[in-house]
Amino acid sequence: MLVKLAMRNVRRAGRDYAIYFITVTLGVALFYAFNAVRSQAVLFDALSADSVRMLGLLTTLIGLFSVVVACVLGFLVVYANRFLIRRRRREFGTYLLLGMDAGRVSCMLLCETFLVGAVSLVAGLALGVAVSQGLSFLTAALMGTTMTKYRFIVSTDALVLTAVSFAAIFAVSALVDVVYIRRCKLVTLLCAREANEAGVVVRVPVRVACFAVAVTLLGLAYWQLGINGMRQIDVRFWVATALMLAGTFAFFWSVAGFVIFVLTNSPGVYLRGIRMFTVRQIASKVNTAFVSMGVVCVMLFLALTTASVGMGLLELFAGNIEQITRYDASVLAYPDYFSSDDTWRETSARYDGSIAACLADRASAWDEAVRASGQVDYWLLDVRYQALLDQVPGVERLANPDALGAMGTSEVQAVSQSQYNACCALVGEPGIELADDEFAVDNTVVGYDELGRALVDKGVRLEVTGTTLVGCGTLLRTPLATTAIPDVSLLLVVPDKVVEDLRQAGGSAEPAYSYLNIMYRADRAEGDAALARVLREALPPAGGVTPDPTDVDGQYQRCAWPVSNVYTARAMADQAGGLRMVISFLALYIGFVMLVATAAVLAIQQLSEVTDSQGRYRRLRDLGCDQRQIYGSLRTQTVVYFCAPLVLAACHTICAVGVVGGTLFSELGVDPTGLIGVAAGAIVGVYAVYLVATYALSKSIV
Repeated sequence: MLVKLAMRNVRRAGRDYAIYFITVTLGVALFYAFNAVRSQAVLFDALSADSVRMLGLLTTLIGLFSVVVACVLGFLVVYANRFLIRRRRREFGTYLLLGMDAGRVSCMLLCETFLVGAVSLVAGLALGVAVSQGLSFLTAALMGTTMTKYRFIVSTDALVLTAVSFAAIFAVSALVDVVYIRRCKLVTLLCAREANEAGVVVRVPVRVACFAVAVTLLGLAYWQLGINGMRQIDVRFWVATALMLAGTFAFFWSVAGFVIFVLTNSPGVYLRGIRMFTVRQIASKVNTAFVSMGVVCVMLFLALTTASVGMGLLELFAGNIEQITRYDASVLAYPDYFSSDDTWRETSARYDGSIAACLADRASAWDEAVRASGQVDYWLLDVRYQALLDQVPGVERLANPDALGAMGTSEVQAVSQSQYNACCALVGEPGIELADDEFAVDNTVVGYDELGRALVDKGVRLEVTGTTLVGCGTLLRTPLATTAIPDVSLLLVVPDKVVEDLRQAGGSAEPAYSYLNIMYRADRAEGDAALARVLREALPPAGGVTPDPTDVDGQYQRCAWPVSNVYTARAMADQAGGLRMVISFLALYIGFVMLVATAAVLAIQQLSEVTDSQGRYRRLRDLGCDQRQIYGSLRTQTVVYFCAPLVLAACHTICAVGVVGGTLFSELGVDPTGLIGVAAGAIVGVYAVYLVATYALSKSIV
């Protein structure tokens, strides 16, 4: 009997359960789809070791974040269920009045929760399985691999984890409902509709003053954040955060009073139609829920910022990958990092500092693997960049203060003209001709371009080993190694004679570090395997370690010289793809979960308020208002209630993303505007679904 009654109640209250159903279904779908990423790995063709590591990192991070996500979704389910209970208090009171005891009402409620939860769980899992298939293609695209043997996959592990997690959530929700019903008095349940909240805005002048303070606080927060630049977590960052939070909550506490103050001074607008009723309804709603609206605004800000910055980082790791992997491989020799003694100097001296000569002598397969190579030695000059910056008029306008400070205290790095030209020849670029008293600047970090142009101005002079060098007027843009991101910043290219003088100066007669750039005879896949054989023969692993023949890294004995590390173009592309995947998935996962949470909270609050205000709408009808006017008022209330926190969150996001863009993306030559627009569009689209659904349900309630 109770089961049949529960099924009838669920069918009858289908409209009331719509927001609950949408929220749980989306939550289940997101939870399953992202936790099923690990199972999609079998679809990809021959993942490299770097891709496997990044996929493992992603699944670990998703597992950690899923704990937080489960807590957020649990709160949402309980919150949504409380709305349904609040909506049906009079119904439950009627059951008690007709003789049904609280235990049987609780059992009926448990049956309803089980039915709705089961349907939502099944629908969410079905949607999640479909979404996970799309995520598999997105994963393959981000990792730069293909799926030649695609098949439909359902992750058993993710299925079990999702079912268990949401079963626990539904159990907690049902327990909360039962406790609530048992504690409610019959008179409270039967008189629920008469217990409306007062909708009066008090102390309007105080709220107007507070609104001005809130706007001032937000302006100060944006100013402090701009000074901080979001480069580090310092006092200014925390001050900006505190001001932003205080300004946000003060804004929502005072904005209703400010709007009423403005409108009451414009009677032609305020007294037209039923605008007075609409404004008072919105004001009452905001006044009683300003704390939750502030929390919603902050969560929306986090969702928008996470998605926007994530898409920007995606462009950072995707946009320049072809430019910075023009060499098939780069061998690094870094004595200061890998060795604390001078034993490596004997080996370097034996081969006159040539990494290629050493490897060719030790490995018979060198000539078969390598078509061409070019070495570039980085020298540290006995002068700081500050000596050059002091000669540039208006230098503070050419780069941000933090970058200038860090650059000024660094030693000037330089490479020889002949080695620079040799690396240019490897990638088919023209070299540079310098006079004996000239220097050029090589720079691949876009944020330093203006500073680089100023340094190569012919008015800037540099004293090195008794030779005075002047800028040649040429700014170069050639990467000198295969790396993950552009990293050549204000590197000086000097005549060969200057480097020879450094070699003969004694003391620091060796370069700080060196790169040997390699071009293969075969394609990059075969070339990596050939290079692995060369390194294995030239520098066999110690202790009888059996190397992995598919992995270039880790199958040779690292040393200060000639090989401290190896960076291959394929490995850098795989790492970039892995980082793109990790960043994209976490940004989507966190962003959309927060979005669903905030939209659901707003929807439930709006529906709850409409439920409590049914008597007011009935009185409007009695006073002669037609249905079109009432629905228009309801539509305005819903749009304002949803858009107010979104607009303020968008202002916060524009400030934060603008600061990050100015300090990180612009300096690295990244323009993520397109991807940020896509992310913002997706977020607004999901938000709009909740808005429309809330308005439709509000109409049905009225």
